Amino acid sequence: MGSAARIAAWMALGLALAALAPEQHAAAIEEGKLVQPGRLVIAGRRLTCGPTATLVRDFEGFAVSSTVIMLNVRAMADLPRPVQWLIYYHECGHILFGPSETAADCYAVRRARREGWLSAQALGEICATFNIAGHGPVHPDPEERCNQLRQCFAPSGAAARGDSGK
Repeated sequence: MGSAARIAAWMALGLALAALAPEQHAAAIEEGKLVQPGRLVIAGRRLTCGPTATLVRDFEGFAVSSTVIMLNVRAMADLPRPVQWLIYYHECGHILFGPSETAADCYAVRRARREGWLSAQALGEICATFNIAGHGPVHPDPEERCNQLRQCFAPSGAAARGDSGK
């Protein structure tokens, strides 16, 4: 097989795989479906919370957690990708650490930072989204919440030192 034929074959294979990807993504977030741990894909990223399943369904709000994480993917669809991911990890934080909003937020921010997709700029976009969306009876006001997120984002000890860890 010549190099042109090999390139054409690889391109055809790539196009075939790309054509399958949207169906797999759609199946992973089909409404009313319980998605098993490790199989959830939101905005192109596979998200997991240990052995916790995710129920994808329509309800008021974005997400809640108890023994499963419930996501309203329709409500989240127009949010920036980092916001969608942080919402999921926030709910995972509740599964792991209980009802504390601050603990859930800190868990989400620290995990996102460890995974390498949360930058200071993305955190700013998340805070801008919070400022637009406002807050409910459970979450702190957006400015206070973003200050807490920034403290959680800072490298260990930086907040106590009053610097950015540089």
